[in-house]
Amino acid sequence: MTVAESDYGGQYTEAFVGQPRYINPLLSHSSSADRGLTRLIFSGLFEYDNQGILKTDVAERFEVDDELKEYVVFLRQDVRWHDGEQVTADDIILTTNIARDIAYGAAGVSNDMRLIWNDIRVEKIDDFTVKFVLTDSDSTFLNNLTLGLLPEHIWGNITPEQFQLAEYNQKPIGSGPYEFVDLDIDVKDNLISAYILRSNKEYYRGEPFITKFIANFYPTRSDAVSAYYNGEVSGIIVDKREHIESLSSIAQKKSIELPHYFAVFFNQIESVPLAFDEVREALSRATDRDKIIAEVFVENASVRYSPFADGIVGFDGGVQQAGFDKDGANALLDEKGWERGEDKIRSKDDDRLAFTLHIGANHTQIARIAEMLKEQWREIGVEVTVQEHDKGGLEANIIKPRDYDALLYAHQMRFEPNLLPLWSGKEKNDPGINYALFDDEKMNESLDNFIKTKSTDDQLVLYKTQQERLKDEIPAVFLFAPKLSFMYNESVKGISANKVNASYDRYVDIQSWYIKEKRVKK
Repeated sequence: MTVAESDYGGQYTEAFVGQPRYINPLLSHSSSADRGLTRLIFSGLFEYDNQGILKTDVAERFEVDDELKEYVVFLRQDVRWHDGEQVTADDIILTTNIARDIAYGAAGVSNDMRLIWNDIRVEKIDDFTVKFVLTDSDSTFLNNLTLGLLPEHIWGNITPEQFQLAEYNQKPIGSGPYEFVDLDIDVKDNLISAYILRSNKEYYRGEPFITKFIANFYPTRSDAVSAYYNGEVSGIIVDKREHIESLSSIAQKKSIELPHYFAVFFNQIESVPLAFDEVREALSRATDRDKIIAEVFVENASVRYSPFADGIVGFDGGVQQAGFDKDGANALLDEKGWERGEDKIRSKDDDRLAFTLHIGANHTQIARIAEMLKEQWREIGVEVTVQEHDKGGLEANIIKPRDYDALLYAHQMRFEPNLLPLWSGKEKNDPGINYALFDDEKMNESLDNFIKTKSTDDQLVLYKTQQERLKDEIPAVFLFAPKLSFMYNESVKGISANKVNASYDRYVDIQSWYIKEKRVKK
């Protein structure tokens, strides 16, 4: 008796939207095409597994002191760059030095990255051991080591002035599962039409089964979808409902969960009605999240009643916001003296139960959700005005000065979350992203203790406290978490990623994808 097993060979072509510019882990932050290619070509000390949980990559193991201020990382000794040179501690020193050096800011290295590394001392113990010394305790530090590494023997002599212009940004040398071979130029438009990669036969986690990976580039998502229909590509990421539904008849679909959530954040300083506890609770109870997902996303999003959900470390189903209960919401407002007027909108004393919800323009899904919320909340006597802004205007004129009553927006997070940047009182003003301006003593204490705590059991207790405070105070109405819809040809097998912290992390198991099969005796 024989069975089919994965074999080496085959070509996989994926549609990317946009133009590649910097296939460099320190410059790829502003382009999804760059980030995807960088994930395939480069590797970091750590990465996330197919459940979104941190694991070692180039690092073999690590040690951390009791104060969570000194992390010693031991490197694998079988990792080589695509040109054959060995990966050593010098490459880690070089990469982190560039990340922290303000001179490279003008060359495109983000200020956020510089702030991460600015106060961290990196010491070479030997060729395969590096120590990271932090100023403050940080239990989440290792997540920073997912940063892709640059080869010191190539980038060591490239100055900040040359950094952005170096040919290695378009012809990269990394240590990841795929290596750069060539690129195709569309002579007519003088644009890159494709990147050709081949499997890294010396990849330390095993040579990828698929021999050739081709990235085709398209100006829009619609053009990329058309390319799938025309047989030009065998894989594509889509987000619009109509694209997902139209491709479902000709493609396999992998629905991959993301930890990021959308919520309506309340600014209780700007809006008097939203400062009332019963109003925020009533709004949460009057929100039919299931209906929103059914009408806007079908199955391509999941309900959220908290930043935490099933699959996120620390999730506790007993401390989430209440589910849909319109009658309960009306009863609560009645009890607290919010009376309906002739127009059915409630008031209490001189305060009319009305506010403005701000959203980004040119996003049909968000606009539809805002209108559904407006309709649902009007049924309990709340008047909502929806105001759209272009992306630049929303960020500069509304979010930065915190000039809004309510904001429909997203929080980025991980499956092993650190809520301090999202919900600490220290982050309530720009450039922080605590959009609800939430400043709760118990919450702040829990968040501060979390990053100082080494014990996993103690961290779980702190996670529960954080969920309790968000449930009790309701600084926001949590709505949904989008899913990543990966459509691909049925010939592609072995894709196992179920949860990813970012879209490009879907390549975590790329070396296990396969097209060719062989028969072996069982």
